[in-house]
Amino acid sequence: MSNIRTTGKKSSNTLVRDLVNVGIFGALYVIISFLVAFIGYIPVFIVIVCGLVGLVASIPVFVFFAKIDRPLLCCTLFCFLFGMVMFLTGHDWTIIAMSVLGGLLAGIALHVSKKSFWGCTLANMAISIAPSSMILPLWTNTEQYLELAASMCDEEYVAYMTNLGQSYWPLVVEFGLGFIGCFIGSFIAKRVMKKHFERIGITK
Repeated sequence: MSNIRTTGKKSSNTLVRDLVNVGIFGALYVIISFLVAFIGYIPVFIVIVCGLVGLVASIPVFVFFAKIDRPLLCCTLFCFLFGMVMFLTGHDWTIIAMSVLGGLLAGIALHVSKKSFWGCTLANMAISIAPSSMILPLWTNTEQYLELAASMCDEEYVAYMTNLGQSYWPLVVEFGLGFIGCFIGSFIAKRVMKKHFERIGITK
């Protein structure tokens, strides 16, 4: 798979289709993130959550890339949707800013690369900035983050997170594993899409 197929001439119809795909795949990404995030309730696994999200979500993300005509707009809205859902569930406002940043970078990567495999891989990795940012307030807004954790988890978990926030290495690991998970997941998506999706015209 050298390139992911674009969906043709831009028009009002393709704009509606793009927005529908943003809604469908954005919601799917949120669901996947929530389901995988449950393992984060086991404190020792908290830093690997985003790596697993990237690994599991890469196939639907690649299908999303294949179906959109306006990558910059669609990726930005896709990540903004994720950030807004996280914000509404109690996360810090920084999740919105970081999510939009990831979406913009993803859109630029797709646009510049004309949806080549490596462009899609970079875009996939950029999108991982959104879920990886969920833990960022532990360092930028510690008190609010720990209050949120205390409302959902036991004292042992809060104590673990408090100790985790004493060093920046978990933050580096969180983002790093998010990128790595998406990088590996992109090759899985490439293989799956080549084997199963070319026959229905999603890729070429």
